[in-house]
Amino acid sequence: MPMSQPRFTTNPERIARLQENYDAGVEREKMPNEEREKLDLECFNVSPAQLAALAERARVAQEAKVPG
Repeated sequence: MPMSQPRFTTNPERIARLQENYDAGVEREKMPNEEREKLDLECFNVSPAQLAALAERARVAQEAKVPG
């Protein structure tokens, strides 16, 4: 199934990047589930300190948002 035409950008470089990500996702879905889960565990392996730092950055970013 081809990627739908992006509605939020007309930048050709951005569209090319979106297409690359889409194609990578299509290929990933062809893998056996066990292999995908193994890759996920390798990709999302973070230490407690890294997770805490990420949560702190997210908290600061959320507080900096202007309501509205």
